[in-house]
Amino acid sequence: MKPVLYSQRGAQQQEHLLGVVYDLISERGIHAFTMRQVAEASGLSTGTINYYFKNKENLVISALEAAYQLPSDWSQYKGSPSAQLRRLSQFYVFRANSDRWWRFWINCLAASTRDEELQRHENVRFDRQLKFWSGVIADGIAAGQLKAELDPLATARDLLITVHGLLVLQLMKNDPEMRALTRERINQAINELLSDSERNATQQGVAKSQKGPQTPAISSESTH
Repeated sequence: MKPVLYSQRGAQQQEHLLGVVYDLISERGIHAFTMRQVAEASGLSTGTINYYFKNKENLVISALEAAYQLPSDWSQYKGSPSAQLRRLSQFYVFRANSDRWWRFWINCLAASTRDEELQRHENVRFDRQLKFWSGVIADGIAAGQLKAELDPLATARDLLITVHGLLVLQLMKNDPEMRALTRERINQAINELLSDSERNATQQGVAKSQKGPQTPAISSESTH
């Protein structure tokens, strides 16, 4: 169960604390950062942090879990599984040269190869993510937005392989060109899943947006 900080600042305090964890691990690695460093950077006492998170491992896992919550704008995609799937996938496009979340993530992934508890958490989280993406794809098929012949589980697995592969490429070569390529490849992958009617509707929407100002369905700089 993910611990929550109950304080006067509530959720904002917890968000700030987890942001400190992202920064420290992305800069120093998962084994080099300490609870004392977290306390000094966050302005909280080590006693308070230990009370809610018990130890460094729980704090790291909580930081991982927090980042995989649905985005705050998720409700605006309600009723359109294809837009939801595109929104989830675009989370894997870096927002800047130094994207602290993904630098944090790769450090945790590397550490999980030597830490059984972290490895177990990674496995559970991936299975949960696979199930959720499969559900979105199944909803898209039922709504007629995605191709009827798709297998939801296999399609979700293939799409997760694609976005994680593109993620690693951005970590290896993090520049605007690679981010643009990642965005393009993700959009291509989603477009290939669309039914004919949804593809036509998407193309018509793009054509209309090119004629004048219009709020895009998916932000190119979206987060998860």
